Amino acid sequence: MSTGFGAFVHRHDEGIRYIIFGILTVIVSWISYSLLALAGVDYSVSNGLSWLCAVIFAFFVNKYFVFRSMDSRTTTLGAELIEFFASRLFTGAVAIILFPVLMGMGLDFVFLGVPGLLARGVNTTVEIILNYILSKFVVFRRNTHPESKL
Repeated sequence: MSTGFGAFVHRHDEGIRYIIFGILTVIVSWISYSLLALAGVDYSVSNGLSWLCAVIFAFFVNKYFVFRSMDSRTTTLGAELIEFFASRLFTGAVAIILFPVLMGMGLDFVFLGVPGLLARGVNTTVEIILNYILSKFVVFRRNTHPESKL
């Protein structure tokens, strides 16, 4: 049995991939939010559109790189897509409701030139936790089928 860093990485491979691709998803979300907010788009609209950009990106990286769901049958792909978007609609609704609450609690100040960025940070933390639980135990819970690998 190996020990050390390599053993840790091997034991927590999926979690490490989730963190890496989660960071990339957050970057997609935050950059799109920042660009929209700085362009003068309403903060709530910017928040919703940045969520949509992140969800589209997250489906593909979660399916193929994090949870390695390689079943390419149409029925499986369709079910995963529907479940993924449904779970993200749920966590998106949580984020949309939570964001103005956080802004109203005083997290609306300008940070790095972007209004409401701290509220986005708290919002993102809640979303990450909920998204992992739903992806792991609902969306990508199926076994992969070696005969249909991409």
